[in-house]
Amino acid sequence: MKKMGAFLLGSFILSGLLACAGMAERKQKDEIAAVTEEPKSPIPSPDAEGKGGDVDYGDIGNGEVGNGDFGNGDAADYAEAIEESGAAAPATGSRGAKSKTEGAEWDSAESRGTRRTTPSVSGLKAGFADDNKQYNYFLQFLRQYGPSVNYIPIPVEERIRIKALDTRNKSLASAAVSVYGEAGTPLARGLTCADGSFLFFPTEHGPDRRYRAVITYNQSSREVRFERDGPREVTAELPLARPEPKSVPLDILFILDTTGSMGEEIQRLKATIEIINLNLSSLSSSPQVRFGLVLYRDRGDEYVTEVVPFTRDLERFQAALNRVEADGGGDDPEDLQAALQAALGMAWNRGGIRLAFIVTDAPPHLDYGQSYTYADAAHDARAGGIKIFSVGTGGLELDGELILRQVSQYTAAKYIFLTYGEQGESEGGKPGSVSHHTGANYQTDKLEAIIIRFAKEELAFAADQPLDGEEEYFQATAVTDESRTETLDKLFGQAVSQLIDYSSFRIPPDTPASVLTLIPVTQDLGSSAEYFTEQLVLSFSRGEAVRKTFRILERRDLQAILAELELELAGLADEKSAARVGRLLGAQVLVTGKLYAKSSGYEAFLKLLRVESGEVLSVTKLVIDRKLGIDGP
Repeated sequence: MKKMGAFLLGSFILSGLLACAGMAERKQKDEIAAVTEEPKSPIPSPDAEGKGGDVDYGDIGNGEVGNGDFGNGDAADYAEAIEESGAAAPATGSRGAKSKTEGAEWDSAESRGTRRTTPSVSGLKAGFADDNKQYNYFLQFLRQYGPSVNYIPIPVEERIRIKALDTRNKSLASAAVSVYGEAGTPLARGLTCADGSFLFFPTEHGPDRRYRAVITYNQSSREVRFERDGPREVTAELPLARPEPKSVPLDILFILDTTGSMGEEIQRLKATIEIINLNLSSLSSSPQVRFGLVLYRDRGDEYVTEVVPFTRDLERFQAALNRVEADGGGDDPEDLQAALQAALGMAWNRGGIRLAFIVTDAPPHLDYGQSYTYADAAHDARAGGIKIFSVGTGGLELDGELILRQVSQYTAAKYIFLTYGEQGESEGGKPGSVSHHTGANYQTDKLEAIIIRFAKEELAFAADQPLDGEEEYFQATAVTDESRTETLDKLFGQAVSQLIDYSSFRIPPDTPASVLTLIPVTQDLGSSAEYFTEQLVLSFSRGEAVRKTFRILERRDLQAILAELELELAGLADEKSAARVGRLLGAQVLVTGKLYAKSSGYEAFLKLLRVESGEVLSVTKLVIDRKLGIDGP
């Protein structure tokens, strides 16, 4: 039975914020369109020859006039429907295994099968995991926990990011992308996200090794060819300058579990929707914000799904939201799959930004024999350029977490989870020892603030106004009760673990790897670079995760190899040159980097390099106290 009064979208609050007095009287009940049968077909795929990128500022649905958005009869750009995905049948297994909710930390508080209790001291916050940033970790997560839970496999073991840019290197959102196989067979189609990217997963499409992609935007097209074993990012520059819209359409849809345990979350969403709207609509980019709702419960309840169509009228949306109450449920799973089908059938904007947020404390029913599954919804969302963020509330079990993370990762979104006053990554431990400043990948903040920031991040791509944000890095400071070697071992161990987690290419166990000498940016740093390289190599033998992932090759005389290749040490800064060295060493990946002198110590940038293609798989930054250097006490 679900936990009554679970705290979450409780996260959707600014402390002490109350619903505004004088709210307009509730509208008629018909503002909520009940959907008790299977909803309409999901959003269709963009046509290979579609325009893509047309920005439409009209409203859609609710009787408001649009200028050719989805659902208004203009289907020229979306003529061809998505093919049946053929998702595999759900795997079976038991629940209750512990889960790792963030790349470097285990959820050690309790089993996922046990609901958390609300802490006595207020501290409800939200963190998030970007499973496309920590892509290799996410693959490990699936391999480790997939066999123990009930879920539908979505093959994401290989990922290539196709990115559409204009002649000024600006991202092209809602560009139409079509990917073809070696025989010209259509494999995948969809719209780019706000950053101009479209995720293609070769594992879904058979044995082809070479592909062709056609990217179309505002009547302009570009064809690019790429290989399965080639770089993980393919860029297509189209011969045009992106038009600068005066206002960007922004759709935000809440897919909200309204069963009995979600009462607190619903109340807090009611209290904070106005502040969310205010933060977004007041931006200098003047986005045209529309909110929508898909409410869902389970079979046998008062309804399975109910839809509140997108609207720019906040009072109208609030009136509909205020009538929502938590009730029903009983068994733990709910009918999320019906809700996702309803969500993908809504009239989304075309050419703007499209975001959805699932909010639930339960996994979906996978035992109803539904023809439309959450895997189908993920495919259709990617085709429509819709990012589906997911919010796992307190007590969500492992199977629910895994499924939500699948959907968010496939649609280039993030998985949001709650913390209950626990310490953040950079807190705890010995004061002054190694700390992790995680910037944007993990954040302890009110959930509504994270949602506002996610929307702002998307808008920043369209408005060319990058957000200010803390840079992610590891920091090591000398402490009196810890030796220099111990501190550096912690520092490099954590940094290398992150390089593994953040790799854009799957790294299997026992991968042959080599560490190249850090490159000093000035000659006087030569001895320090050698010293830190030695400590880096030693750290590989101590961390269990690193030992399982890498088989460190014996270091040969680097100077002899450089002489053979007619290279200087500084030449290793070039990825292609470093890859040539890696091939002579017999390595598949390299760890290399640069060392800089700073007033308070050193900065090092480590890179994980794939030898076959010479591409950088991941990067991390280290800030090192001068006392930990070779000249330290």
